[in-house]
Amino acid sequence: MVSKKMVMVFLLLGVLFIYGCEGSQTTSGLQGAYANCFGDNIQMVSAGFENYAPVSSEENPYEPGEEIDITVVFESFYTEDIEEGNVKARLTGDAALENIFSGALIQSADTIYGIDTETCLTEDTELDIGPIIYQGDITTKVSKEITGLYCYAQPVVVKGYLYFTEDSTEIGENLPSGSNPPSSVQVTKIEQNPVDVDRDDNSGDMRFKIYVQNLGSGTIVESLDDCFGYRDTGFDEELHISVTGAYDTIECPETVKLSRDERTDVVTCKITGIDVTNLGAAPSEITITMDEFAYEDEIPSTTIWLEP
Repeated sequence: MVSKKMVMVFLLLGVLFIYGCEGSQTTSGLQGAYANCFGDNIQMVSAGFENYAPVSSEENPYEPGEEIDITVVFESFYTEDIEEGNVKARLTGDAALENIFSGALIQSADTIYGIDTETCLTEDTELDIGPIIYQGDITTKVSKEITGLYCYAQPVVVKGYLYFTEDSTEIGENLPSGSNPPSSVQVTKIEQNPVDVDRDDNSGDMRFKIYVQNLGSGTIVESLDDCFGYRDTGFDEELHISVTGAYDTIECPETVKLSRDERTDVVTCKITGIDVTNLGAAPSEITITMDEFAYEDEIPSTTIWLEP
């Protein structure tokens, strides 16, 4: 039988255990705005050639002069629709050379519908960028690789958090999992300072840093008009950034210019005129919008067969 003294000892140990588990830094338990369907996916839009356009094999090749249908299938993992004309594609390599294949065109897609965030289902959108016709003079059966590029323009909206506090231990998570939408262009980190309080006029300032990176295999270009163009070795990936939140006095550089090696940039922002009578550990949401750019990426190649 357990004595009353032993019960009191267990209760005391329990209290000490709970107290000991409390960390010095605030943990918010926040969940990002895009936490449901995406996991680690960094593709906003994927593209691939339709399985049956083109379709051939060594046993069933195309003949010279025969029309070869080329269809690209797009799939969006974003939460909003990408409007008609904001996604386009073209063939590259031999398939784009008129003396080898004729008929290749740059085409724009219809509206690409966003993912259903309740069911996580996506919807395919097809775009015909052919047919093409082989112009070559061949004497034996050959295979040809069909390659292409696609390009799309869609703002990337990231939901993060700031903590308007002068106590650094009250600063919690600034960028919880799911803060970024599925996108190759992402905010990888937010770092903030505590509020710097001016006691004379009961106001405060705060600085925070936004880390931006191109995590994908594609390239950031200025606009849809700049897709599929020649770019020299000195080309810089740039985009526009803006931040909104509880205060209208958020000042950030407007242009993000990624380094050529790591493809990253760090933007330092400042908030002025903070009400120091309203400080505390509660998280305050900010919206980071990255826009005024297009993203160009490769379509995985496919192979066709041709006969004389």
